[in-house]
Amino acid sequence: MDPDSHAIRPPPAPAQAQPALGLGVKDGATLTTTPDAIIPKGNPYMSANKGRWSRGGGNRGWGRSNGFDRASSRSSSDTLPPREQPRPMSYNPNRPSNRTYRSGRPGFSRDQSSDNGPVASSTSSSDKNLHKPQGASVDGVDSANVSNGVNGVNGNSYEVSEKRRPSGNGADQHNFGTSNFNTSGIKAQWADWPSITLRIRGLPTASTTFDLWSLFHLHGEIAFIELFERDGVRDGNGRVRFAPPPAKQFWNDIMTVTIQGRQMKIAIDLQRDRPLQQIQAPSGRNFPPSLSVAMKALEFGVLASENEVMPLRTIKNDAQGEFLLTADFKFKCIDITFACDMKDPRRDDPSIRHPSPVGQLEHRQEYRTVIPFAHLKKLVFIDIDEDTWALLIPLPSPPLFYKQVDPEKSHAKIRNTWTKRDVWNRTVNITYDTSWFKNDAVALHKGNQFVDLGRWTSYRLFFSKSTLADWSTMKVALRDFNINVDNTTLKGFPEVPAKMPKIWDILESQRASAVGSNDNLALLANTEDIHLPYDVRYQLEVCISQGILNEFDITAEFLQKLADLSKGRTARRDRAKDLLLYIAEPPTGARAEDREKLDEKRIYDPMSLFEDKKAMSHYPELSIPEHCQWVRKVIVTPTTMYLSSPAPEPSNRVLRQYIKHEDRFLRVQFTDEIRKGRIFPAPDTDQENALFNRVHRTLLNGIQIGGRHFQYLATGNSQFRENGAYFFCPTEFLTCDNIRSWMGDVNHIRVVAKYAARLGQCFSTTKAPRTSPIGQTIVPIKDIEHNGWCFTDGVGKIAPSRATFLVQTLSNAHKALKSIPSAFQFRLGGSKGILVQWPDIPFNEVHLRPSQNKFNAPAKGLEIIKASRYSTATLNRQTIIILSCLGVPDAVFEDMLKDQVANYARAMEDPRVAMQLLSKFIDQNGITTIIAQAIADGFMETKEPFVMAILQVWRAWSMRLLRDKARIVIEHSAFVFGCVDETRTLRGYYESPEAEEKKNDPDSLPQIFLQVPKTGGRPGHQSEYRIITGICVLGRNPAVHPGDVRVVEAVDVPALRHLKDVVVFPAVGDRDIPSMCSGGDLDGDDFFVIWDPRLIPTEWNFPPMVHDAPKPKELKRDVRVTDLISFFVRYMKNDSLSTIAHAHIAKCDALLDGPKDPRCIELAHLHSNSVDYPKTGLEAKLEPKLRPRLFPHFMEKPPHKTYQSHKILGRLYDYVAKTKFSPKLDGAFDGRILRRYALDAETLKMIRLVKRQYDKAMRQIMNQHDIETEFEVWSTFVLSRPRVGSEYKRQEKMEPVVTSHKERFRMACIKVAGSRDPKILYRVVAACYHVTWEEAQTAHARTDEANKADHGPSATDEQLPLISFPWIFERELGRIATSKDRFELEELPKPTIVSDDDFENDEEEFERLLGAGVIEGDGEIDEIDEIDGQIDSEDYSSTEPTFETTTGTTEAVEGELIVDEEVIELDEDGEDGEDTGLDALARLGD
Repeated sequence: MDPDSHAIRPPPAPAQAQPALGLGVKDGATLTTTPDAIIPKGNPYMSANKGRWSRGGGNRGWGRSNGFDRASSRSSSDTLPPREQPRPMSYNPNRPSNRTYRSGRPGFSRDQSSDNGPVASSTSSSDKNLHKPQGASVDGVDSANVSNGVNGVNGNSYEVSEKRRPSGNGADQHNFGTSNFNTSGIKAQWADWPSITLRIRGLPTASTTFDLWSLFHLHGEIAFIELFERDGVRDGNGRVRFAPPPAKQFWNDIMTVTIQGRQMKIAIDLQRDRPLQQIQAPSGRNFPPSLSVAMKALEFGVLASENEVMPLRTIKNDAQGEFLLTADFKFKCIDITFACDMKDPRRDDPSIRHPSPVGQLEHRQEYRTVIPFAHLKKLVFIDIDEDTWALLIPLPSPPLFYKQVDPEKSHAKIRNTWTKRDVWNRTVNITYDTSWFKNDAVALHKGNQFVDLGRWTSYRLFFSKSTLADWSTMKVALRDFNINVDNTTLKGFPEVPAKMPKIWDILESQRASAVGSNDNLALLANTEDIHLPYDVRYQLEVCISQGILNEFDITAEFLQKLADLSKGRTARRDRAKDLLLYIAEPPTGARAEDREKLDEKRIYDPMSLFEDKKAMSHYPELSIPEHCQWVRKVIVTPTTMYLSSPAPEPSNRVLRQYIKHEDRFLRVQFTDEIRKGRIFPAPDTDQENALFNRVHRTLLNGIQIGGRHFQYLATGNSQFRENGAYFFCPTEFLTCDNIRSWMGDVNHIRVVAKYAARLGQCFSTTKAPRTSPIGQTIVPIKDIEHNGWCFTDGVGKIAPSRATFLVQTLSNAHKALKSIPSAFQFRLGGSKGILVQWPDIPFNEVHLRPSQNKFNAPAKGLEIIKASRYSTATLNRQTIIILSCLGVPDAVFEDMLKDQVANYARAMEDPRVAMQLLSKFIDQNGITTIIAQAIADGFMETKEPFVMAILQVWRAWSMRLLRDKARIVIEHSAFVFGCVDETRTLRGYYESPEAEEKKNDPDSLPQIFLQVPKTGGRPGHQSEYRIITGICVLGRNPAVHPGDVRVVEAVDVPALRHLKDVVVFPAVGDRDIPSMCSGGDLDGDDFFVIWDPRLIPTEWNFPPMVHDAPKPKELKRDVRVTDLISFFVRYMKNDSLSTIAHAHIAKCDALLDGPKDPRCIELAHLHSNSVDYPKTGLEAKLEPKLRPRLFPHFMEKPPHKTYQSHKILGRLYDYVAKTKFSPKLDGAFDGRILRRYALDAETLKMIRLVKRQYDKAMRQIMNQHDIETEFEVWSTFVLSRPRVGSEYKRQEKMEPVVTSHKERFRMACIKVAGSRDPKILYRVVAACYHVTWEEAQTAHARTDEANKADHGPSATDEQLPLISFPWIFERELGRIATSKDRFELEELPKPTIVSDDDFENDEEEFERLLGAGVIEGDGEIDEIDEIDGQIDSEDYSSTEPTFETTTGTTEAVEGELIVDEEVIELDEDGEDGEDTGLDALARLGD
């Protein structure tokens, strides 16, 4: 049943007078129905006493009606933390407790039935006395307090009600009692419970959690407070949980209290205990939720070596605060709680200057840190002496830290729950006064820190040996949870004296001189000649930030060595930088002995690097494509930052303009600690404010790296949602203001969000084609508007001949297109949108509309983001929900999904099925067509390992999206750009009174034009296209409103037949169609069109959403940089898009009317507001009434927040099993390629060097984008979720990265070949395959030897080589394999076993690569085809394209279909009439 639907919920039962359980009343006492004055009339939760635990005078049995359980389960809300959610299942009071043993600790009590993370006591040392009973209004309480009332906080108080029950004699085993001991001296049952919960009724609806906390916090430790709500409105009921139970009973069934200055009566019931929860370890044994051991002290430090620790700060337990190590087995984490006195550092170091009085802000602060089990590699038990033992916890990166705040300040009026976790706020430092550093730039090195949380990540905890019994119990449990604990002594793991690193004083003389220390000045005197160039110093800080080197290990001698190496630098090579680049490379797989180390990547002796031949001979990266640039990236976390080595990335307008200053740009991304991932928005709480303050400080003060100060520049639009920005280090003549001024004139924009979006437009990833040789003219044309709607929003026009020229002068990815795209998404100065080719436009003209011009900019070159292309459309959860509510039967979706799952399974075994499926289900990057061609070339039949792995990753990716997103691929569909009918032929949408009468009348439907490849056809070939006609479903993702999915009629219009792979919308009517589809426009939005008759809904004319967006706030002055910074941080904190989207799915599933329910309609409007937040600056606020209390199981929320959904999405989710991707790389490489040529040793040697570079670059992409395998990168079928950002459009975002990577190494191999002539190039391609095969053979041989010796890694170990390198030439490999030429080798060649020693002296090879132009683009290539001269300048004014495309051929170009660098390929007959993949598919179907 739907927990949120009023339509199917039974009405509440009428109120009846029934006996109530007299809590705290002696045997024989009863209480009649609660007075109406206490329970508000009309309350659906407590309309009667039904459902409360009740006991008559002579009845010793317990009974319960369903009303109470439903009331309890209806009481929680979405804001409820996981630990405190009521369980959907009923509680059985007769179920025996199966607790085996309990854990406890003084001052820290855990709610054993909770479901939230580990939390510590909210009581500071100064408040301990407040938790003793202060005069309760029940038995044994001072009568003065009864008459005068007990004062709470904020004017809240209570006193006993006159309706107090008389005392009785005797005791009952079921009696909860009025205090810990009743009158017979028998301890009350609830006194032994881990916690008690008081149910409260009769509260004012305006009550807050702070009101209840004020009333009751004096009587015990409150763990949880909840105010019950119904549809977001508080109903006067609540509950308070104490853990442990209070020392005495202070409550009565009826109490008079004062809340917010108003006196009233409330009723209180004691709820039943829950049995102590047991946690099952992987071993199968059960443990309590947590175990704790009291600490004596805590040390922060670093590892000085693999078996030495350097303590840098010690915090001792002085018995005034809580020092506790807790292992939380339910949430699989270690919790360390400690307190320290924050003393003014000027007391110990008078040289520190600050205007504030010394000691003014000294205070005691309690902290805690939470370390997930997954973050722990190993614990080390150290026997210190006869009284003390220690536990060393070394971490590779910082955990999360919290500090305790005043409980009174931890409540929020808007929230209906409070937990003791709420008194713990995130903190990013432990220091005396954070205001001292508020103006400092963010840097790796921090001065005057009490504890450097980001760098001191080895923790040594000290314990008394009296706690060894507790530790033994905890150790057993930890080992059962797969946490290793080594045992040693202080002699085996000694500490070394603390010292401060010298590196920063040496490299930053101004810092040392400012301190004024004689020692530092003497140090500078001895090292004043040490100077590291910026790129060397940047790379050094890369190694430090990533934990490869530690600043404590770096000596002046090491820095001098680097400086000496760098003195011989050339324009192409700096040996110091190359050495540091080498050690910063992503690992190729750790050795078994390294995996046992506490820190396997750490280099403890940096001087040893100069003895490492491989490190010293490392040479620079290969040259990169012209549309890419080297980009430095920095991840800023709450406590530190991580620098990345420069990596090639697709460029943008700003980077191209200032390419001479490319090393002064930084791409910065803000995340939580590296193990946690993104910083989640926190609009309703202040607990995460320290994180957002850290971001604000970084943006405001900048970043210090390598002696340079980088300042905030601007944010790209795609970066914005991923919490990223560009920084720039100014020069004497170029500042951030200069760059922003060059970007364009946006000073007229007074809306901060729009101002930021316009600047961000310049950072779109674009490619700059060659400029027109006869100039370019911008021709303004009018928008087509009607009734306030713009029908041409974002669409302009271009000549077909200019479109041809663009393709020819773009990068290789576009050159491989078989026909000229009909549309291009572009940037031109301050204009954006798409350009569609129309025959009547001259070559040198670009027609733009006012809707495309956003601001004026000096850049006048045309830049291309992407070209139009066809891909198959898919359904998702939102579209399935909408189509289902519009009348599409659920059985349709189920049948489609079942067929798809079965086809994926058959495709793994049957090449014919695989080719059919891949050819029909074309992804947006066209990878499936490449795989289909490889299968047609016979690689699936030969079980070629790479092709089989790509096939497997495609299936795993498809199955994961089926399960997680309900992504059903629709064969009869298209996913394409939208454009407009400039001929005004298509019928538009009209609102008329006759519309209702003409329901489902095709003649009343708006029309579209769509021309797409035939099923199984070859995109780009005229003869392979067809025009869609008939009834279609049209929409745009995400569709959240029933009117977002439209029913249209597709028709054939001869005047539009030149447009392919785009959907053409009408330019007439009362409203444009794109705006009806989730508020879309024509500036590059993708639309799905489906003509499968099974998916045509029965309801055609649901009114589209009319979204009246709130007017954005305009400033009365020019926008400043500080405004941009504030908006950036405000957006990070308040963005609710994902929360609203999840709420919409949950409500649609739960409510009877689904998306048509008014609450879902309201959520759809909020969703639209949230999508517009980056442009309007107005956040969408999700009200409590719209927050779901429970979520359907397919959303994979925590169990206590989940219900089983039986609607369509739940059934689809249940049908699809999880599919793991485990590539089998033991297959044989294809002998057709290995035997084709007799390859010379020199070529193989050169290609091995290129492959080394390829593998390094591939691992760098995997590392930077959080991708586990090369197969996911190559195919863009990424299985892992990104650490930061969403999966939305991840495949699209990876396409330019992967395309640039492939293009880069294609060019390197072509330069090695020296020609694109197939007779020469194909041998190099075969060499790429050969050297990859050799590496695989070598790795398998080593594995076999290790297995025979019963040691070493398995065959699937990460040390196996990467094998995707030759597949940058996937078409050429197919041609080689299927060639009819005879083999030059009679049998497979014998692999040359290549050892690492073969690469230790690469000087000669480096010079050869340099001479070939592989590095930095030198060397000559025999150009077979040149773009210049292909279009005669006399024809530029022609309105017709210069290439004939009617037959799908062009003038003969030497070496057709050789490599991507050719002009336009319009013929795919292949050499010697060989079959293409799609020809083979057609033949198989005969």
